[in-house]
Amino acid sequence: MIKKFLELSHLEATISLRQKELLELEEKIEEKKRLLKQLSRKARRYEEYSSAEKEIAVGIAVDAEPVSEKKVGEIARTDLVRLLESGRVPQSVIENLKEKRYSKDTFDLNFPLLREITDMGKIEELKKDHTGRNRYYAKPITIHGKKYLLCAQWYDRSKTKLVRWIGKYQ
Repeated sequence: MIKKFLELSHLEATISLRQKELLELEEKIEEKKRLLKQLSRKARRYEEYSSAEKEIAVGIAVDAEPVSEKKVGEIARTDLVRLLESGRVPQSVIENLKEKRYSKDTFDLNFPLLREITDMGKIEELKKDHTGRNRYYAKPITIHGKKYLLCAQWYDRSKTKLVRWIGKYQ
């Protein structure tokens, strides 16, 4: 009787151990599924790129400092400013960039991407929103001979949109 009890106890311990192992495996499977979904989303986004955007994405990936490692604000202050100042973006698009709705739809920004400077003495005032918080970088940029302030309110969610938009005009 004791022998049967010990065998039963050993079987229960083995079953309990196997159940723990099974739970761990199920957790690993769920993690792999999550990673696979993430990879599938990235692959779909890549497939949506036009051939020009694919070339840009590959070019950026080959750069010394990949865009994925740059913060979105750094991309705006360097790549976007360089593009805007180059004159490759048409004036009609520059006008759109001064509109809040266009900036929201295009970059998911809460402020217009550009704010035109009509009076250099008012830069400190133009940098701020209606609550007095700075929303624009202090250093003006020159586009087609006019001075502008660039929005400083960037979020990670805007990064892909910003990179794609830059790619359109490079």
